[in-house]
Amino acid sequence: MTEETEPWDFEHQQAETVLTLRELLAETDLTEGMEITLDLQFQPGPEADAEGFLRKLKMFGYRAEQVEDADAPFVEAQVDGVRLSADDIWRHEERTTRLALIHGYTADGWGFLEP
Repeated sequence: MTEETEPWDFEHQQAETVLTLRELLAETDLTEGMEITLDLQFQPGPEADAEGFLRKLKMFGYRAEQVEDADAPFVEAQVDGVRLSADDIWRHEERTTRLALIHGYTADGWGFLEP
């Protein structure tokens, strides 16, 4: 993240995560606290450093890869054993977003796989 870019709004990002999870739990049979595989996606900026970003994600225990989508490439990171809770999801989301910003990427949402 350069000084020319606007600072990332972590409070807004966290609020979106809390709201999304609250709605998801209310509208489905999912149980808060169940174990999931968290899936996070990141969009590259003009000066994105994919190699550095992937290396850092892997250092922190994430499975990570660059996905060559037909519309636009993106980085996907996954981690197993995450509790389906706003706090646990946010812990990973904040960590990976900070790494993303350092390497020229922005967070583009999360999802999950049920075991």
